[in-house]
Amino acid sequence: MENQRHIVTSPIHRPCPDMAGCTNHNPELTKQSLKTVQRLRKKFGLKTTAERIERQREYLSELAMLMVGGVR
Repeated sequence: MENQRHIVTSPIHRPCPDMAGCTNHNPELTKQSLKTVQRLRKKFGLKTTAERIERQREYLSELAMLMVGGVR
């Protein structure tokens, strides 16, 4: 919270001091957690936002081609 740009006046918007990740942050643990999330996404077929957006673009592009008489 040292690099906070504005003062939070309402206590409800402040992070709790005992929230996970707010104290004794470990970058290696964060990196391992991200790898685990990626592995689970792949295992269960969940796509990231970027992958969903790319697939939507591909779909809309194909749809536009079909609407103007293009061949798929």
